[in-house]
Amino acid sequence: MRQVRRDRWMRQEQLQPLVVADGNPVEVAIVGCYQLHPTAQEHPRGWGYLADDGHYGFGATTTRRRFDGQGELAAEARALFWALLRLLPAHHVTVVTDYPEIADMVNAWRRGDLTAAPPGYDLSDRPSGREAKLMHLAPRVHQHADQVDVRVADSYEDTALGRAANELSVLGWKWCAGELTKTTAADRALAIASKALGVEPILVPRMNGTEEQDEPHDDSSDLTDHLSRTSQDGSDSMSNGSSSRSRREPLINGRRVRIADLIDAGLLAADTDLTFQQRIGETPYRATVTAGGHLRLPDGREFATPSRAAAEAAGLVAVPGWAVWRVQPSGQTLHHLRVKLLKDVAEEVAADQARPHKEAEAVRRRFAVLEEARAEAEEGTPRTLTVREFIRHWGLEDRDRTTSAQIDADLANHGLTTIPDFRTVSLDKTIRIVVLPEGDSDDAATDVASDGVEATTSDDEESVDFGLTLGNLLPDDMSLAWVSPTASFEEAITAMQVDDFSQIAVLTNPYTLHGAVSWESIAAAKHRNARAAFSDAIDRRAATRVFDYNVRLLDVLETLQQSGFIFVRDDQRKITGIITAADVVRKYDETATPFFLIGEIDQELRQLLQNTFDEETVRQACSSAGSSFRSFDSMSIGQYQAVLDNPDCWQQLDWPLDRRVFIKRLDQLRKVRNNVMHFNPDPVRHTDVDKLRHFLDLIRRYSR
Repeated sequence: MRQVRRDRWMRQEQLQPLVVADGNPVEVAIVGCYQLHPTAQEHPRGWGYLADDGHYGFGATTTRRRFDGQGELAAEARALFWALLRLLPAHHVTVVTDYPEIADMVNAWRRGDLTAAPPGYDLSDRPSGREAKLMHLAPRVHQHADQVDVRVADSYEDTALGRAANELSVLGWKWCAGELTKTTAADRALAIASKALGVEPILVPRMNGTEEQDEPHDDSSDLTDHLSRTSQDGSDSMSNGSSSRSRREPLINGRRVRIADLIDAGLLAADTDLTFQQRIGETPYRATVTAGGHLRLPDGREFATPSRAAAEAAGLVAVPGWAVWRVQPSGQTLHHLRVKLLKDVAEEVAADQARPHKEAEAVRRRFAVLEEARAEAEEGTPRTLTVREFIRHWGLEDRDRTTSAQIDADLANHGLTTIPDFRTVSLDKTIRIVVLPEGDSDDAATDVASDGVEATTSDDEESVDFGLTLGNLLPDDMSLAWVSPTASFEEAITAMQVDDFSQIAVLTNPYTLHGAVSWESIAAAKHRNARAAFSDAIDRRAATRVFDYNVRLLDVLETLQQSGFIFVRDDQRKITGIITAADVVRKYDETATPFFLIGEIDQELRQLLQNTFDEETVRQACSSAGSSFRSFDSMSIGQYQAVLDNPDCWQQLDWPLDRRVFIKRLDQLRKVRNNVMHFNPDPVRHTDVDKLRHFLDLIRRYSR
């Protein structure tokens, strides 16, 4: 067989514990992922596969002209290609797919019909002279027809292999779309595959440390980079003006600045020398900028981020690389160049006539606010405000994973962070905007840096998803009630009764928990000795149940279940709150009501579509909106929206309602649904719960 060009975004590995000898049967699940990209003209098609012998792969392609049929089917065909290319003829392979078209194609190849392909697939050779990938695979399948079987599953969710393959395909999409770095995608893929197969995450070493490939390609570029360089006919454009503008576009929407961005903007050149010095008089550490946007240390090691390069050079746990590396001979820090780039981007946005004025003004204002906050923090007077006030600079009323990641990236691009972390406390908690720690050796080498910022914090690391934390649960309008170890029974009992508490903290000072007193501990002490002293009723085991505000709730549920309550300390190590099992129930009750309402809306819409339209009508409506339809049972709210927004379908519904107003509200509820299903830390607003109720009533009123 002739060599084939690997996809621009792809990775293939095998787990060491599951390696089997050639000739053994192997089952492999393949899945494709196709979603419209909000800003790109071409849309990624992610693919993934996982075999029970530990082989797995994932990646994506954006080439639109190869396939004019269903995007998801095209992506799954890509997964088939790479899976069989890797596994055949070494093994007897059973392919598991949820597309009958894939099974029909493979079986046709086995019978000798080497031109079989999914609808819309271009069988001709590519402009480069290469053979179409599926036509490249067909002869191999025919040659080893007795070693290939295909099984059609109702859904990829039917098996652990299928579910993991789906997760891998989504990783490929996100990597291609620039939402994940190559390293992060690879790490997550290893975790997904090893967890699905129940083995240790140990990979088979690669030959010479690399994957086989016939041509070099750049895996580090994101989708925006690729699309901005690709012309209509697929060739690379030599023009750099529109490319730079497209490349910079994500910087205003929450992507962290990279060294490559500085090079593209002409602010930094390859082979430039950088230095950083921990202390005056010490020999500075050195690095060189590479053409690929990495930093190369004198020993030849290269690192993609300044922080990692600085930490490795100095032998420290963490160093804020953007702040410490200085360009020679000018002496400017990388952060200075980063700010200049961001300022240029903000000015470009403001001058862009095609962009709405309100959006352009918001970008400019946000840049100014962060620069002012940086100056105030450097002067030692950090800006303080509530989380609610803080996120309004991004036009937000509450937080979700996507917007929190954008805010975190914007902060990092300005060398800032918040204390406490804005994601880990409630909306009305006061935070301070501070500069990331300067990374002198004493602080950077310890677990906690100065001013309470974790030493591992880096302004070019991936954003962390905290989930629901203890700080999110603490009420803002309630301070911790406590008594001293020398208090009396009367004092403790009165303090509990006035606020209807079941327990109260016993503190030596605001930072030292001595224990807790509860109705239960008082009763036990008095039962043992009617003349018991107050100290006899103190449960000193409670002093071991103190957790930081940024600890995830899931990590302490078992402790809460066993003891009934825990204590929380803030970023200053002060004991500031108590969380009980009742607080957890209350929090989940906030989520339960909208959760059930969304479930009922989903059921009503599905039943409405089933009773009104046939499958072919729904499939065509979904296809017109860029979505693939499998069955009524697997439809999403976005697909309901696609069908009901179709003028012909709406007319067939024959409701005396305005389609645009109806769809606008359905789209609003889709966003509410996403927040609820992702368990975002902020409660669903009462107005949104009311919208869910009213919309459910509306559907029931007209569908009966």
